[in-house]
Amino acid sequence: MNGFRPAREKIVLRTVNEDLVTNLSGELRIHPAIISILVGRDIRTAEACRRFFNPAAADFLDPFTFTSMERAVGRILAAIDKKEKIAVYGDYDVDGITSTALLVRVLRRLGADCDYYLPNRLTEGYGLSETGIRSIASSGAKLMITVDCGITAAYEVDLAGSLGMDSIVTDHHEPKGVEPGAIAVLNPKYEKCGYPDQTLAGVGVALKLCQALALRTNRGEELWMTYLDLVALGTAADIVPLTGENRIITRLGFDMLCRSGNPGIRALISVQGLEGKPLSTSSVVFQLAPCINAVGRLGDPRRGVELLLTDDYDTAVVYARELKAANIERRALDADVAEEAELWVEKNCRPERDFAIVTGQPHWHVGVIGIVASKMVERFHRPALLFSIGDDGLARGSGRSIPKLHLLDALSECASELETFGGHAAAAGMCIKSENIPKFREAFNEVVRKKVKAEDLVPQVTADVELTLDCLNPSFYRVLREMEPFGPGNMRPVLLCRGLKHRYPPRLVGNNHLKMTLTQSGVTMDAIGFNFGDRIGEINSTPSLSLAFSLDENEWNGKVSLQMKVKGITV
Repeated sequence: MNGFRPAREKIVLRTVNEDLVTNLSGELRIHPAIISILVGRDIRTAEACRRFFNPAAADFLDPFTFTSMERAVGRILAAIDKKEKIAVYGDYDVDGITSTALLVRVLRRLGADCDYYLPNRLTEGYGLSETGIRSIASSGAKLMITVDCGITAAYEVDLAGSLGMDSIVTDHHEPKGVEPGAIAVLNPKYEKCGYPDQTLAGVGVALKLCQALALRTNRGEELWMTYLDLVALGTAADIVPLTGENRIITRLGFDMLCRSGNPGIRALISVQGLEGKPLSTSSVVFQLAPCINAVGRLGDPRRGVELLLTDDYDTAVVYARELKAANIERRALDADVAEEAELWVEKNCRPERDFAIVTGQPHWHVGVIGIVASKMVERFHRPALLFSIGDDGLARGSGRSIPKLHLLDALSECASELETFGGHAAAAGMCIKSENIPKFREAFNEVVRKKVKAEDLVPQVTADVELTLDCLNPSFYRVLREMEPFGPGNMRPVLLCRGLKHRYPPRLVGNNHLKMTLTQSGVTMDAIGFNFGDRIGEINSTPSLSLAFSLDENEWNGKVSLQMKVKGITV
């Protein structure tokens, strides 16, 4: 493989203020290790700890903190009063699909004549399109509300106006260029909006609009609280920080998911074999969201919206089965593209030269290259940009980055090579003339080499706290579970134990997984290291080791026990 592999993971222990940990632990009567984790996440007061463990709807911010919220609500209520048709313009990913379903449901409950439009990923691409605008205008709509898109669509919003439609833009992506000339712009990342929580997903911004509508129509919390399961699904799937309002949304919404009143959500949970099981961020991100995403990646995303809009369970089951089948097809495409991309890296890349991976093929499906780019980052710990080259000579790309590189900033320095691009720190989309890919590869690599160091390409495991095996008991694990839902900004805690010895020789299980039984001061615990099997010789020959791990439950033959899930090993 030309040596093109990331170095062994480096374990780093997060440092915290020990005096603060001691004081808070005594005041709250919580294990110091738990407090260390919280302090490391900037939760530094007793009140902040209480809000973290007990998030409540009362902690939501006032939606009218958005400076143009009054204008947005006023125009919507006027449209309802005048019986004007309203069109919700969404996006084809889970965030956009749940945003669309949420707003359509709420507007229809308020008596609106409301329909929706989602672009076709393969023919229209991301965001507002002229095709979409003209289709909405021809349907007779007088008001267009965007969800999860629109902040960069100044031309399209102007086009809508010329066709007799007013626009309200709700979005959470980074503003770029000219402000759209809409009646109202609701985007917490937009400087003029004035909203303090900038981490909301698109569906979270749509929720704030629904909250404001409930307040102005005196409909109360029931108008929007009913749909927190939907909002939690879109929020978790969009991989936004699960802090602030997103924590409230996901904590309350995940509780509702298990007993959802939405037939589509219930059907999808059933079809995916999750009925009766507790749902976590992992359940949403890896089992529910991919099914909804798949129909958008492969073409028509409307089936995802219809799944979430139908009130008939039997109809929902039909849609859910279609979504599951689409996801199986999508996974097969993923596997083929990933295999080819990895072979290309083996043949063409050198670790000392290629700080980023940039490649593409004509037959790669544009709907799956983003997923494969994520896999490439995980495997090689380098930014990865993959392109699907079209018959028109244009290559449509999707990129993912590493923590040390702001991807959008890096692309901005190569803007002259690209036709279009957009995104944020971790992910981006772009379009380029196919003949310019080699030149862009060189330019982008040069930018990355300037912005990151070789050591930044070494995967790093940051442990939240160091402790001993005797701390790891059921009561400690129960408190850890109260920190859920886990995700960006509140990742599953990584614990560090040093001086562990083998109780039994480590062994290989499954497909290259490492099974260990470790002991320390008379306490014994099992550990599983997924994809750590190639290190069995090194680990077996050392008298003791340090382990970075998350704590999980393992069920075997009806017996439930705690188990360490390995994140990093130092011998």
